[in-house]
Amino acid sequence: AVWPGWGHASENPALPARLKDLGITFIGPTSSVMSALGDKIAANILAQTAKVPSIPWSGDGLTTELTAEGTIPEGVFNKACVATADEAIRRAQSIGYPVMVKASEGGGGKGIRKAASEAELRT
Repeated sequence: AVWPGWGHASENPALPARLKDLGITFIGPTSSVMSALGDKIAANILAQTAKVPSIPWSGDGLTTELTAEGTIPEGVFNKACVATADEAIRRAQSIGYPVMVKASEGGGGKGIRKAASEAELRT
C-alpha cells in the first residue's frame, strides 16, 4: 500500500490511477475524487450542486452530476471560466466590486489579485 503523505504526489490524480492499474492500494482519495475536489472550479460547482452556500463567483448557480469518469462535464466547467477581460468585467459587474481574480490552475496564493473597479480589473 502507498500513503503519499503531503505535497505534490499527494495532490496528483495520476498517482492513485497508476497504482490502481498496478494493483497497488492507494491510501487516500480515488483519482476521480482528487480531480474533482482538487480543482477550485470543479469543487465549487460540486458544492453548489450539494446546496452548500458559496460566495458570489463566476460560476454562480451552476450545478451538475459527475460524468462516469467522476469529473465535471466540460461544458458546465467552461461556463464557470472567464477567458477575456470583457467577460471578466461583465461577471464582476454582476458580482459587484471588489472582486478577487484567481487563476484556476494557480496554487499557494499565486496568481490572485483584488480589483476594486473596472479600471483595476483591466490592468
